[in-house]
Amino acid sequence: MALSITKTHGSLNDIFVIDGAPGDHFADADVPRAVQLLCDRRRGLGGDGVYFVADNGDGTAEAYFYNPDGSPSLLCGNGMRGAGRLLLDRYQAEEVVLRTGPHMFTVRAADTTPQGVRQVSVSLPPVDFTPAEPIVADAEWPFVDRTLPAYHATRHVSAAAVPNSHLVTVLDDTYNEHELVATGTRVANTPDVFPIGANVSFVRPLAEAEVFIRTFERGAGLTPSCGSGVAASRAVLSRLGRVEPDRPVVVRNPGGVARSWLQTDGEQWRPVLEGNATKVYATELDPAVLLGGGPIDYQGEVFLGEADAFAELNGDNLKHLQEAGIEMAVKGPAEL
Repeated sequence: MALSITKTHGSLNDIFVIDGAPGDHFADADVPRAVQLLCDRRRGLGGDGVYFVADNGDGTAEAYFYNPDGSPSLLCGNGMRGAGRLLLDRYQAEEVVLRTGPHMFTVRAADTTPQGVRQVSVSLPPVDFTPAEPIVADAEWPFVDRTLPAYHATRHVSAAAVPNSHLVTVLDDTYNEHELVATGTRVANTPDVFPIGANVSFVRPLAEAEVFIRTFERGAGLTPSCGSGVAASRAVLSRLGRVEPDRPVVVRNPGGVARSWLQTDGEQWRPVLEGNATKVYATELDPAVLLGGGPIDYQGEVFLGEADAFAELNGDNLKHLQEAGIEMAVKGPAEL
């Protein structure tokens, strides 16, 4: 059975959405290999990850996410926007639910921008500042606003799960992209301190309720945007007392502009991420092609109107960042 593949992006975090569960198309041992080739930007089609989505036929679906290196992950917030948008379109619905393991994600239709960009919001599981799987080994929890030499010599860091693991630093000085890459690489190369790995985000406040966020993602490196990184960073901002939980914060990164806030659920905070869910193209491939050596050729439908609308929206965003003095010296894979 051919793979039905739609390339989507949320804030230029480009994610493939494939109909069906991984096991519907590949033996378990072959899934990482297939994902690696599909995401390879030279031999494959090029992307930041893959969502397999098994539609239950009732407006709900089971979702399985893989990083571009083939490793599984509990969440890709930006990818969930794309996967959810496709399900919203399929059922002509205002709300759908996707599940990943024990976690449930509600995706809702949001306002289309003046440029014509489709937007959705994703309600994520409650943020966890005392995760069962410690993000930092042998630490006291919660791990909030602390220094840790294995992370950085001077920067303060907070750890949170949403549900995948994140380390967040809020900056009060100039953003330095080389510093972020060095910190994220150090975390990846120090498994005795960071046993399950973590995404690393630097947050630079721009205004009272506006921030710049850049993330070095586990298994992917520097990307234009990381949805779960936005959610974790938004929670850390409120944990540090910088903004009230229910206040929407405008989030800018090189991949686009989004909004995020926290819904109060008892004593828990449930992050909400709202932003574009853009279709790039749709195609079909024989699964056997992804078990070869590439390069991969494809034919399909390209959504040029959606691309043009987003380019106009993000052009305004990049101009705003430039005027704010944000310098991005290192490019992520989707920006090359």
